[in-house]
Amino acid sequence: MAERKSPDNAAQPVNPSKYVLVVGNDASHLVYTALLLQKLSYHICAAGTAEEALEMTGAILPTLIITDLKLSGMSAPQMIQVLRQKPRTASIPVIIKLEQVTPQIEAKCREAGALACIRKPVQPEELYRVVQSAIEPTPREHIRIQTRLSVVLNNVPLDYASGECATMLSSRGMFIQTQKTFPVKTKCPVQIMLDNKLIAAMAKVVYSYKAGEGPLGVPGLGLYFADISKDDEDRLQQYINDEVTKGIIPGQA
Repeated sequence: MAERKSPDNAAQPVNPSKYVLVVGNDASHLVYTALLLQKLSYHICAAGTAEEALEMTGAILPTLIITDLKLSGMSAPQMIQVLRQKPRTASIPVIIKLEQVTPQIEAKCREAGALACIRKPVQPEELYRVVQSAIEPTPREHIRIQTRLSVVLNNVPLDYASGECATMLSSRGMFIQTQKTFPVKTKCPVQIMLDNKLIAAMAKVVYSYKAGEGPLGVPGLGLYFADISKDDEDRLQQYINDEVTKGIIPGQA
């Protein structure tokens, strides 16, 4: 599921220490992008101008800068030039948001020093992928969210009341908190209910933790959806996007 073709290790906690600076003079899109990043577990700070953003980098060094192309005063390419002139900020990756992404405009942005371009208003999955690719050592392609969902594993309903349930979910895999264990590479059917719709897949165990093991110390199984219908994958994706964007609307502050 990840760009490096590793399976989705949904049990690993998202690292919230990454600091992303969002720059833009369009308040509505600035707020929308910032809130999406917060939902994706990144620390964020916002600046309305390039000058303000540069001043902020003097206080706290961001892991990543996401900026509009057109800014009042100094433009995004000019801001990148200033960043590259200072050893402390020279290596900060910059992603530029564009109203329209064309090969010509993207080439000019990259020539100016941008790492990548993204269309605005940004879409959760695209934003997630480009940020992951920019700053994460093992980038992922698909958003994962914390959740609590009843699960039928290997045709046996898990005991939700005792805490056995899916606690992390992506469109390509999930982590199930459970005392039951299966050997790695075991394939087993799995079913979950989303918005009164049954989602079924043939899953492969990619890791199995006993209590006290793994990054969270909880017992459970990491599953990769080895075989899932396109319709069910789309339903999963829509559910995740709805959860991430709940309460925030593009273009409205």
